[in-house]
Amino acid sequence: MKKYYITLITLLLTGFIFSQSYNLGIVHVSNYDFKVVAIPDFTSSGNTDISDVGFTLVLPSGSVDVANATVALAGRTVNVQEFDAAFLTGLNLGNGTKDVFQFNMPPGQTLLAHSSGDQIDLFNFQITNMPTTDEMYFLLNSDPIAMGAGGVLESFYNSNIDNTSTQDYFSIPEPDLDSFMFDTLSVGNIEVTALNIKIYPNPTSNQITVDTTYEIESVKLYNILGELVLTTSNQKSITVRHLNSGVYLLKISLDNKDVIKRIIIE
Repeated sequence: MKKYYITLITLLLTGFIFSQSYNLGIVHVSNYDFKVVAIPDFTSSGNTDISDVGFTLVLPSGSVDVANATVALAGRTVNVQEFDAAFLTGLNLGNGTKDVFQFNMPPGQTLLAHSSGDQIDLFNFQITNMPTTDEMYFLLNSDPIAMGAGGVLESFYNSNIDNTSTQDYFSIPEPDLDSFMFDTLSVGNIEVTALNIKIYPNPTSNQITVDTTYEIESVKLYNILGELVLTTSNQKSITVRHLNSGVYLLKISLDNKDVIKRIIIE
């Protein structure tokens, strides 16, 4: 019985250790300037020792490129490798519409303490040729492209968080920071605010509800091409069942501010 309890305690402690992790997120700085941050789900006990970090961003194929990539951590460097749509399809990966860019910060040492939920600045970069449609997003480790590349394109966050050993503590892309719609840059001068607004259901096939305590001035819906397809005033429930399936941008005007939300119509 004593052996059973020791085993159980060991398993619980092991689960606790590996429950500590970091998500990665894309943050829009301004115009076509972006940064990638790491968000821990725990408060460190003293400094953590960050070794190497990597991830892959997916962008529309063609002239769109990543430029001026730098590391926000002092003394560290970054390597960015592009694998274009033609190269990927030649390996039977992807559908020929996406290029991928693999970011890698080589192994080194960065000592850093943090609290749970902090946004740790990792990389700064720019997107060239000003795309106004489509989106940028993290390639998931479970994506067939990442799996077919034999691990080369996988995301990871190698760190020594407790002065024992360096391990991979990457979890998932941060929800709400896992992608960026370039369409938001073509809709107009948009101020994305911290107002408490909920949109549900999302995805939807019938109608959407805008849940907010603010008085809504107008709601406009744009398709992936930036075309206005629906507009209403002073309404919190909007019927969308007559629209085609796809990704849309909802522009909500309220409290003298404009807020953009992405919705999916099934």
